[in-house]
Amino acid sequence: MILSLEFIFLSSSILVLALANSSSLCADTLASVPFLRASSIIQSDHFYTTNISEIEGTLSNGVFAFDGNSAFLWSTPQPGTIPLFRLYNENSTDHFYTMSSDELPEMMARGWAYDTAPNHTAGYVYPFSICGAAPIYRLFNPTITDHFYTMDIAECQSAAKDNGYQDQGIAGFAILPSANGSVVKIVASAVPNLLPSTVTASPESQVSVTPSAGCANNANSIPFMRAVSSAGTDHFYTTNSTEMNVVAIAQDSYLFEGDTVFLWPTQELSTVPLYRLYSQTASDHFYTIDANELSEALSEGYVFDTDSHIAGYVYPYSICGASPIYRLYSSFSTDHYYTMSQAESASASAAFGYIVQGIAGFALLPSADGQLQTVTVSASPFLLPASIEPSPTSSLRLPAFLTTVSITPSSLSFPSKALVQSVVSRREILGLSVLTAVWMIL
Repeated sequence: MILSLEFIFLSSSILVLALANSSSLCADTLASVPFLRASSIIQSDHFYTTNISEIEGTLSNGVFAFDGNSAFLWSTPQPGTIPLFRLYNENSTDHFYTMSSDELPEMMARGWAYDTAPNHTAGYVYPFSICGAAPIYRLFNPTITDHFYTMDIAECQSAAKDNGYQDQGIAGFAILPSANGSVVKIVASAVPNLLPSTVTASPESQVSVTPSAGCANNANSIPFMRAVSSAGTDHFYTTNSTEMNVVAIAQDSYLFEGDTVFLWPTQELSTVPLYRLYSQTASDHFYTIDANELSEALSEGYVFDTDSHIAGYVYPYSICGASPIYRLYSSFSTDHYYTMSQAESASASAAFGYIVQGIAGFALLPSADGQLQTVTVSASPFLLPASIEPSPTSSLRLPAFLTTVSITPSSLSFPSKALVQSVVSRREILGLSVLTAVWMIL
């Protein structure tokens, strides 16, 4: 039995019901819909739509093949989202999607025109990485005149390396269709995969700076070195090589692990301080960008660990090619752990009992997959594609990030050391339920 796309869409919609986002600053995950992708070798075109009837009509002539669900976005405006415009060039048979209204006249002058999508819009996306959203990468092949969009960084790199596509940045931010962003061919089994939200006690830090704020100078970024105590119960991070070699390694017997992040030693455009604290009782180094969380940590016995109180400067959001710094915590060893590697984060969680607490900030990768650079002298930052910024007429002006530090203990609670993230297990259960239902129908 061949399932209709209507049935598949209904099944995925039922699955989405369990993943609603309660934050008023975020789009409602319950309302997100699959962004379906089809491709044509004959026409050298990738086509994307949220409309089931439209995708079925596109597939009916045999020119296009169905690839699957490439993202979860919204068919109507939601808090924090902006339109993703859709255009088409009949001469080159190329569909084009952008959230920048400044790009629209440029593309129209080159032969693209509004397509048949309602309100000229394919859907609604975030202009920045907020509320657990991830980037939609945009590529272009000038030889065959084809724009290509994917949330899968491996697919993005393969298209650029092997198929003649050129990186054109980030087209917007939406919800992943799978854990690694790969297209899910059976739409009924696609589940919105939210990235961890930024760790914060203040709602202001969940929204982004304006696009005009500018980027830090990448040439000024330096390695954020990591070491672990000999007992394995504390991870220590610093940009100071003397402190690392003389104090941490020689004096305190820490083991050097490598460069985990590239950040900035002094404040630059759009960056905020990453505060550094230490608890003598817990033997735990703790780093945060959040002023309210900082006050809570101080009230729980942590103290500033440097004269400046600051370990370095990072972005509070995914802008300018920056990537997330994942923060984890082990209640068993009372250890906060920071990494830019999704694989390392998953391993620490599965094998060593660490719990993902979210994202501590955004900085530059030490390598393509976020793995540590163990030879500091040869390390260099690795940039994600920069966002194709929305124009002032298409973007929303959102509140600025709160960075004022109050040393007075805050009434807001410090992240619980018993915090348990159960989203993955719920998704697995829901996914199995839908797959079981599909199997029984078959």
